[in-house]
This record gives sequence, C-alpha cells and structure tokens, in this order.
Amino acid sequence: MRGALALSLGISLGAHVLVAAVLFAPRVPAPASPPDEPAPQLAGETFELPAPDTTDLPLANASPSPENVGTPAPDDGDAPARPPPPVRGKPAPRPSNAGRPSGGRAEPGQADGALGSAGPPALYGAVGERSAADLATAFTRGFPQAASADPVWRTAPLGSAGQADVVLTLDESGHITDTQVLGSPSPALVSAVRRTLALIKGRAFVAKGKVTKLHLVASVSADAVQDGLHGDVFAIGGSFAGDEGNAFFALAIGRRIDVRVRAR
Repeated sequence: MRGALALSLGISLGAHVLVAAVLFAPRVPAPASPPDEPAPQLAGETFELPAPDTTDLPLANASPSPENVGTPAPDDGDAPARPPPPVRGKPAPRPSNAGRPSGGRAEPGQADGALGSAGPPALYGAVGERSAADLATAFTRGFPQAASADPVWRTAPLGSAGQADVVLTLDESGHITDTQVLGSPSPALVSAVRRTLALIKGRAFVAKGKVTKLHLVASVSADAVQDGLHGDVFAIGGSFAGDEGNAFFALAIGRRIDVRVRAR
C-alpha cells in the first residue's frame, strides 16, 4: 500500500517539475529580419535595343528556283556580309556577223558567186565613209562642170564628138590609182575627160568593183542663143542612176553638148 502511494507521489512530482521547466525556461528571441531595401530607381537617357536579326532558313524539302544556280552559303552573323550569288538567266542573243563590208573588200558570199538571197551588190572602196561618193555618179556630174570651161567646144564641129571608154581603177581606200581613155574620141572629148578626172580625182569613192568602165557618147548640136546675161554657160546638168546617166551643158553662143554615160 505504501509502495503504491510513494510511486504515485514520485510520478506526480516529476510531472510538476517537467511542466515548471517548460513554463519558466528562458526563451531565445527569433532573429530580426533585415529591413527591406528600397527599389532601385533608374535615371538618365533611355534607349531602345535593336531587335535581333532573324534569318529565314530554307525548307529542307524546298526545290531550288530555276533561275538560281548553286546553294547559298550559310549566314554567319560574325562574318562580313557577302554579296548574293549571281543570277544566271538566258544568254543574250549574239549580234549577227553580217554587217557592212570592210573598206575595199566585197562580201565573201557575193564575191565568190555563192547562192543566197538577192540584194544590192557589195561595194568597193571607201565603204562607210560619209564623204565617199559613187564613182560613176561623180564622174557624170563633174563632166559638164569641167568641160564647159574648155574653149575647145566653141569651135568643135556640130554632130558626133566621138565615143570613149573610160576605165577607172580604185584602191582599197577608194582613191583613183589608174585611168585609161580608149576608143575613138574627138580631141574635145579627150580634153573633157581629162578635165573631169582632174576635178574629181582627189576625192574618195565607192564603186561596184575595183575597176569601173564607163562608155561615153558625145554630140554637139545647135541651140538657141540666150540673152547673154548668164555668161558663157547658161545651162548645165548631169545625173546617173542604175547603170546609165546623162550630162549636158549649153553655151551662150548657141551650142549644146550632150554626153550619154553607160556603165559596162
């Protein structure tokens, strides 16, 4: 009985001591939290950052454009900018080699007699020069200018003044290098041909070939006397077209000289 009482007292005493220790034990204060720092304030100039470059990557299954040949190089941000690859299109058509013949030479096809499309014959001499004149035309127009000043026509008999074949040879630059007067011309006609050649010889010409042969037929006829106000020569003219031409001059004394020119 006593033992049980003593045990109960001991347990009760231990419980009170434990409760007193818990209640009266010193409390350790919790560490104080640091004061809140104020939020930083931004001051100064504002600026915008550029947006990052975006590169469109080609699709793996996309077919290349027919105009672009080759694979474009990968875009490297740190490497210097490279020019885009050249675009290869259809080649431009080449100009035709058929042009005007070079000076002093005929076109190969026409010179060799090759068959081809019909066209004007190739020229020889100063081809392409603006100052160059047709040889037959220049001779026909120059004849009355040069011959009308020759006094021999004042006394030439009426009627035929003879016929002559004038052979003219050109070099590649279009200048006359050789002249021949053939046939049975009168002295007046021979003198007129020489005066005409002296008048035109310094020019450059073009012709249908290196050698040009002109057949002349001259005649002297009576003409009405004018009023004498136009000097010794009151009419003059000359023209050449195709392979034929005519020239004339009329003197105030009543004479008219006509020359027919035909290319042979």
